[in-house]
Amino acid sequence: MIPDLRDDGYLPEGLHLATEAEITFRFGTSTNQRRRLALRLGRWVELARSVTAKRLFVDGSFVTAKPDPNDVDAVVWLADDFVDRVSRGDIEAVELEMMLLTSRPEEIFAAEDHRDWDDWVEFFGRTREADGRRKGIVEVEL
Repeated sequence: MIPDLRDDGYLPEGLHLATEAEITFRFGTSTNQRRRLALRLGRWVELARSVTAKRLFVDGSFVTAKPDPNDVDAVVWLADDFVDRVSRGDIEAVELEMMLLTSRPEEIFAAEDHRDWDDWVEFFGRTREADGRRKGIVEVEL
């Protein structure tokens, strides 16, 4: 379950597990911009599932109180056989690989192992505010 936002508009510190439907209902319906970003996130979740990614989390202003967020950031922990899938021409793996390599969109990133994952959680678990305070992110149940 996704907790209530803090007074500063961010989620409480931690990695909060939620379904895609919960995330979309909570953050992806109130404005046209939020609906657009929810569609983008939905495609990433679909790709992550199709390539049997290990984990995926969501961040960015999408998971804040901002009425019109600028972005939705995501990190996908790739399956061990991801490179093999790309080499075999698996359509979903190739599509995801192109997103990751070209940074188009600019908001999706890859973790290849536990250390990468932890580094991304640490990076996205802090605000861009001057005090760099801790905040929460949302992990999508795959």
